[in-house]
Amino acid sequence: MTHEFTAPKKAGRLDSFLSEQAQISRSKIKKLIEDGRVSINGISCTDASKKLTEGDSIILTVPEEKNSLEAAQNDLTIYYQDQYLAVVEKKANLTVHPCPSCQEETLVHHLLYHFPSLAETDSERPGIVHRLDKDTSGLMLIALTEESRLKLTEMFSEREVQKTYLALVQGICPNGESRDSIGRHPAVKTKMALVPVSKGGREAHSEWERIYPTQAQISEQKIDEQRREDNFSLIKVRIYTGRTHQIRVHLTAFGYPLLGDDVYAPQKTAQKAPRQMLHAHKLSFYHPYTGEFMEFTSMPPQDFWDCMEQELTKKQKAVPLIVTGNSGSGKSALLDTAKRQNFPTFSADQCIKELYEVNGDAWYLLKQQYGAEFVPDAKKSVDKTALAKAMQDMHRKQELENILHPLVYARMLKFFKDNENVPLAVAEIPLWFESKPAKLGIKPVTLCIYCDENIRRQRLHNRGWTDSTIAYMDSWQLAQDEKIRLADHAFANNGSLEELEQQFISLAEKLILQNTTAAKAILKSIRQNLA
Repeated sequence: MTHEFTAPKKAGRLDSFLSEQAQISRSKIKKLIEDGRVSINGISCTDASKKLTEGDSIILTVPEEKNSLEAAQNDLTIYYQDQYLAVVEKKANLTVHPCPSCQEETLVHHLLYHFPSLAETDSERPGIVHRLDKDTSGLMLIALTEESRLKLTEMFSEREVQKTYLALVQGICPNGESRDSIGRHPAVKTKMALVPVSKGGREAHSEWERIYPTQAQISEQKIDEQRREDNFSLIKVRIYTGRTHQIRVHLTAFGYPLLGDDVYAPQKTAQKAPRQMLHAHKLSFYHPYTGEFMEFTSMPPQDFWDCMEQELTKKQKAVPLIVTGNSGSGKSALLDTAKRQNFPTFSADQCIKELYEVNGDAWYLLKQQYGAEFVPDAKKSVDKTALAKAMQDMHRKQELENILHPLVYARMLKFFKDNENVPLAVAEIPLWFESKPAKLGIKPVTLCIYCDENIRRQRLHNRGWTDSTIAYMDSWQLAQDEKIRLADHAFANNGSLEELEQQFISLAEKLILQNTTAAKAILKSIRQNLA
């Protein structure tokens, strides 16, 4: 293709003039001049810096060339296209353009399939005016002609294109910004780092805002902001410069690395996602030819939402399930069922047994308060017979329970705290309703196990209990019907262990689903706010 131009007054250098007039990059013009593709007033000129004189006749010959890249069929998402430019979505795990270290299929190969005219250029990265890291997904602006490539490149250089990203980071990240300059890492060539301008760093500016959790959610859900490994944030990041790995470097330096970033994040954070959780969410600019303001929004791909749901579900505290019921109803059998389902369990009876052991908390307090009455031998555990006899007096029973119950509940609370990140934790507390615990800081789900009275008494007789023993133990507890009324759920345990187990599994699934549902509700709200 041949171009003819006449130099105006003050045309300046040959390469600058031709680059502007022909809308071809200056580096390519320089090569064409050096290859003898330019003549001035009929005489070949190979000096790119030659000063032009008003009226000079310049002829530029641009050979018809094609790049060597081949199109690859694909399902590229195209948000907009006209004769000048296109807005597309790059998938994660896709390199933008070929390079010596990456000759695999790239976004450029996909572009060539949808925009065949790009093959007419001799560039190895046709259409590309900015880049995204291989594992970053989201919007990209593509130039469809050489002329628009130059214009768009200039727009990026002049910061006339606004880019906003979504990122999942470790910890509760406050709103903030960084203006720290970025350069090549001094020791690891594949990494970037904060490098002063005086030592080769380049100006960089990022600004971010936390979307989730909001301050209200932090308060409502009692999120501990100091427990960084247990929490994450969804943030919106705007970049005003386009340095390599800019967002990842700035946020890591700020103390909030990206989930899944195996280059900059600690190992535990890197293992929380299959890739760095970064998505080019919004692109805004004025069309270089029509002047129309254009804005495009892309929602993150499924792996982004899957990562959030996984983290949100983990953040939902374990459902604390209290199992209660009268003696012989099947509380221990249900606790064994929970163990077989791999749920953590706690038994108040076992706890009391441990507290009564030599130097146990109850052993120590009873010895201190009552001397040898309940601990007649300092080398033996609490005398449970003496304790049961004393509790026949209602006043002393209340007095002793005021010592013993807080010890049990303290251990129960520690049990629930230690297991707050599992789906369900089960505690057997026979006197839950009778002891009326207050201000424990938890809202447990209660389950009452009951059975037919004849079946219950037969079970207890099989253990060696007499009718008087049964009557004495029942005197400590509310009537079975009252416990059923107070409980959130109640299971009849008149049949086989298999039937009891199936009832428990159904309830466990229901309770766990409530946590998953809560996580999905948060995700739905976030999606609606971003759309």
